[in-house]
Amino acid sequence: MSYPSVTASARAEAKAQLLMRLRARGDVDLALLRALDAAPRENFVGPAFADLALRDVAVPLPFGQTMESPSALARMIAALDPRPGSRILEIGAGSGFSAKVLAMLGREVVSVDCFERLALDARARLERLGVANVAVIWADGFELSPSFGLFDRILVHGAFDEIPAAIAGALAEGAVLVGPRRRAGEESCELVRLDRAASGALDERGLGVWRAQRLLRGVFSDR
Repeated sequence: MSYPSVTASARAEAKAQLLMRLRARGDVDLALLRALDAAPRENFVGPAFADLALRDVAVPLPFGQTMESPSALARMIAALDPRPGSRILEIGAGSGFSAKVLAMLGREVVSVDCFERLALDARARLERLGVANVAVIWADGFELSPSFGLFDRILVHGAFDEIPAAIAGALAEGAVLVGPRRRAGEESCELVRLDRAASGALDERGLGVWRAQRLLRGVFSDR
């Protein structure tokens, strides 16, 4: 895929600068840097946003959704700590970009989006790129089917007040969930990491202030 407004050298320079900034953070390991490098963001947006995709900023998506900035996504995935054998659930497929990154870090990714068009487009992009270990599903994250099974890692892109029961129930023993929780009585969020203990309890750790759209309930079709 090529975009006339952005030269190959400009793309390479922008990506190199971004990866250097991420590496300097200290919480992004080499495997994650390699995964981000192998997933050009401009391949996951329309031509109108190709230039924007080269910067460390959020990018608009259809239906009022957004793709996080690379640094925000890197921070979430670093906290998630996926392993090569991890089975990963993603709530909020968006453009498919983060699923591509996760696919390089884990064994299998199930990526759910409540917008039918976003799910279909993300699936098509990933298929064109030959990503074989991601399944993109149009579904309500609040009403996940038990047939999805259990996951070692769950990444939630939308902000929640309390972890939806269906998502919490999909955490295997020793599993990790990362996502933004809305602070009580406030519009702001905090990024949190929850670890499923052997007892079944969820141990929560705050990771700092976060900005995120609310996690939507239901499914939506533009047909």
